[in-house]
Amino acid sequence: MAAESASVIENTPAGARALVEICVDDLAGVLAAERAGADRVELCADLLEGGTTPSLGMIQAVLASVQRVGVQIMVRSRGGDFVYSADELRVMAADAAAIAALARESSVPVGIVFGALTADRRIDEQALDAIRAAAGDVPITFHKAFDDTADLFEAYETLAHHGVVRVLTSGGAATAREGADVLTALRARSEGSRMPTVLAGGSVRAHNVAALLDSTGAHEVHLRAQVATDRGFLETDESLIRDTVRAVSTLAAAPRTAAIAVDIGGTSAKGALVDVDGRVLHSSAVSTGSGSETVDRIADLLRELVAAASAEGRAVVGAGVVSPGLIDAATGTVHYASSLGWKDVPLARILSEAVGIPVAVDHDVRAAGAAESAFGAAAGSRDVVFAAIGTGVAAAITSDGRALEGAIAGAGELGHIPVVPGGELCTCGQRGCLEVYFSGAGLARRYAAASTEVGDEMLVETPDAAAIIARIDTDPIAARVWAEGLDALATGLATLTLLVDPEVIVLGGGVAQAGAAFVEPLRERLAAALVWRPVPRLETAALGTHAGRIGAAMLAFDAAQRAEVTRSWVAPVILAEPAASGTAPTAEEARA
Repeated sequence: MAAESASVIENTPAGARALVEICVDDLAGVLAAERAGADRVELCADLLEGGTTPSLGMIQAVLASVQRVGVQIMVRSRGGDFVYSADELRVMAADAAAIAALARESSVPVGIVFGALTADRRIDEQALDAIRAAAGDVPITFHKAFDDTADLFEAYETLAHHGVVRVLTSGGAATAREGADVLTALRARSEGSRMPTVLAGGSVRAHNVAALLDSTGAHEVHLRAQVATDRGFLETDESLIRDTVRAVSTLAAAPRTAAIAVDIGGTSAKGALVDVDGRVLHSSAVSTGSGSETVDRIADLLRELVAAASAEGRAVVGAGVVSPGLIDAATGTVHYASSLGWKDVPLARILSEAVGIPVAVDHDVRAAGAAESAFGAAAGSRDVVFAAIGTGVAAAITSDGRALEGAIAGAGELGHIPVVPGGELCTCGQRGCLEVYFSGAGLARRYAAASTEVGDEMLVETPDAAAIIARIDTDPIAARVWAEGLDALATGLATLTLLVDPEVIVLGGGVAQAGAAFVEPLRERLAAALVWRPVPRLETAALGTHAGRIGAAMLAFDAAQRAEVTRSWVAPVILAEPAASGTAPTAEEARA
């Protein structure tokens, strides 16, 4: 009797090399696949019908002949659609039970390939449960009926719930290359131990398999390597399989891809090594100084992360760096950043020369706004204002999907819109600026000043914005300072709304996390200010303090001309912190 592992799915061979599965319909094809180095075969009959259950004799002959290759056996009673009658399912359940009996005696791993849909293009869960019950311990792969479902992601979750171990799919498209974005998104979800593996199939060939694996991160591929013979039938071409296995092996020997994201703040610069799924692999930080000293420290941070990537066999393809200030993203030049002591610093060029990789530089709030538009609270919207309300106030403005920079890269200076004519002096030299009244620093300063005016001798130290917000129900001064700040913010956002007409305003930064004391009173004030037009949707930021890093990572892959990889990122993965050891969490761990 075979070892217990013979009836469960095999581990991927050859270390990190992707697994290659060949679709065959005869014993000669199975043996050709094994000789050529394939890892697994899908054994069918009637391939011109899309594959049906092979005969018992064929299955017995194959299992008696193979030495190493895993065998997945199609269970399908007929060609055509995937909506089956009760009688058809009874036959297929009997086939599954017979295969399970053979699997228990097999010396190689055996699995079943099955798929059934309802008339409304959903997974037929009752049919799937019936086949699973008949198959016992034999693992089930759901075949390309999956691509005919109404919602691939819903179908994928359903299959996970029913214990399916693998899904053969081309991402709902005619070919795997055309469905690459969906394959990438599905594969990112597959990282958890309970989730089905994504088996990428659909016109996979030796000449395109490396690009497919590189773009999607798939760990398994499926192909039919048959050619016409002069005798009028198709036969499996061993050379096509060998070429595909060689292409996959060559890719496995190449370094895996990563990029670097750096978010520069007022006192430190935080860096992260990020993989093609947006997952943080390593993180580090350096303190910032002033002038060229800060540039040198950031270059050292990049070198540290490049070394970390090299240590685990990864190649860094680019870096994205985000910073406060007036920044020309096209040239990567920081024209002015007062907190860093920078003026006309060609930061992208300096850093690229220092570490030998492409580097993109952009404004920190624009980058955070891009991240919220792609993966956060503004996902799906093309006209967005992202307002970052922290120590100061700034905004990223997206119009019809395009970020606005302005003539001097100064678009979005929301904090310096004068909202109180002749009001209090701002550090910029203007009077009545929004951030004088509603920012972390502004709230604290105004509270301290108001407390002094009423002779509060008990004010030992000035509370920060969070402490002021906590006092608004019990402290009249805190309540007044907060209300005046909300009035100022509503005026600034009303002005911005009338100018750029956003669909959604996303409120980020520490001050924006004040909960019920913030969003509803702001919405009421904004409605009163706008009068004749509806208020844009107000949302608090979904990505929190990660938004700048995520935006920088998007810039990094864009600098490497690999922007397509970011389209399939999912929030649970990109928001996960790296494990303490420096290794990345799985997507399943990120969901927990």
